[in-house]
Amino acid sequence: MVSTLHDSFGWSIEPLREQAPLLRELYDRRVVVATKGTSPAVVDALESSGWVLVPPRSNAGVEYISDSRRRVLKAGIEVGADYVHLVDMDRVLHWVAHYPSELREIVARFPEFGFTIIGRTARALQTHPRNQVETESIANRVFSLIYGKEVDITAASRGISREAAEVILRYSQGRFFDTDSEWPTILICKSGLRIGYVEAEGLEWETRLKREEMVLPDGRRVDIKEYYESNPESWVYRTMLAHRIAGTALNTYRELRGGYRTDS
Repeated sequence: MVSTLHDSFGWSIEPLREQAPLLRELYDRRVVVATKGTSPAVVDALESSGWVLVPPRSNAGVEYISDSRRRVLKAGIEVGADYVHLVDMDRVLHWVAHYPSELREIVARFPEFGFTIIGRTARALQTHPRNQVETESIANRVFSLIYGKEVDITAASRGISREAAEVILRYSQGRFFDTDSEWPTILICKSGLRIGYVEAEGLEWETRLKREEMVLPDGRRVDIKEYYESNPESWVYRTMLAHRIAGTALNTYRELRGGYRTDS
């Protein structure tokens, strides 16, 4: 498994320790790119749980996510893996804690395809805040029109073969969360690999693993989901990310193939 992590407060320490036995059972190797701002105590917990940290530590911020994903993907295949599971740390810690059997079954299916997109079931998607569900639906629709099937690409979980990784690393240039749509679009255009799709209950909203509340400037505490749904800045932020992911799908397809399909 390959992952990225930013944790300056230590929310991941206990889940990392608690889930270490199951993660060791599921994955032969666990590789992570952690940010410079990640707490030393978290780094200690990663190392003691068997994670391999990729140097150097990355810059913190959403604009560096795609670069970190490329680095950890490259590190994953360099340690000899034929398939890697790319998944955000908070998502996999929630997933393995609540749906371990499902995660095991999905990982076992990776060899069926060169690249497996793991999306959310309808129920799992609806556990997310509305600002995420409604904006991500646009990015998902744009990619689905290019791909020819309805899929959820914005859960950022992928099963990736060595061959797919090599093609991706040759062409990927995205920033922010652009790789959500860029990577499968690259494979559509530049490989003959089979792309699979599976939906997971375990990709339900995982953010409560990190925090339950937000403290407002006036000192009031509000539920984290309520905050995201009622804060206009959160809607603008999610709209920006969805716009980038959608635009990247179309622009990557145009650049690598020229035009877009209209027969699907």
